[in-house]
Amino acid sequence: MEKSPHFFKVILPSTLAEKKLGIPEKFVKKFGNELPDIATLEVSNGQVWLVRLTKDGRKIWFQDGWDDFIQYHSISVGYFLVFKYVKNSTFQVLIFDSTACEIHYPYNAMEGLTQNAMLPTQNLKPENKCKMVKKGRNK
Repeated sequence: MEKSPHFFKVILPSTLAEKKLGIPEKFVKKFGNELPDIATLEVSNGQVWLVRLTKDGRKIWFQDGWDDFIQYHSISVGYFLVFKYVKNSTFQVLIFDSTACEIHYPYNAMEGLTQNAMLPTQNLKPENKCKMVKKGRNK
């Protein structure tokens, strides 16, 4: 059984200024064809975020909605993110701060969240580029 692939990214000033995060080329070469236009990011507290991918040849970035993800998690320069590719464009994300310790975010249940909160990828509109949804609620 093949292990799930991982990659990491260190947050640089340019990452924050450009409001996007590049996926390593070696990862894209191997898995890029499996990645549709929307990626699912799962953080350790169970929250799930949908972020639109931008593709340009052999380069892929987390872009539309990435800045919302960064802002919500208070990610800043020097943070270290580990991405574990699960499957179907889903990544489990571990977030480490500048002290090299993993950040454990508390779970904050969203008011009025329903089973319909997980939107199909074709229905994502500019005003909801990044959606946080409750894990396990979509059946």
